[in-house]
Amino acid sequence: MSIEYTGINKKTAEGEVKNFLDSCPEDAIFKMVINSKRGYLRINIKKPGKGRIRRLFGKLRRKKPAP
Repeated sequence: MSIEYTGINKKTAEGEVKNFLDSCPEDAIFKMVINSKRGYLRINIKKPGKGRIRRLFGKLRRKKPAP
């Protein structure tokens, strides 16, 4: 989901970021990109558990014993 705000002040931006962070679970891991030259801040939620589970299944599939 993407929401674009243009022409807002610092207080409004601060409130929207706070609302976003409050809506996420406590153990969420984020990726934050700040580009000062272009003037944007991007925050993505990372899902580390999903990758670890996929890697585990991949390792198990490769290590099947030969009959």
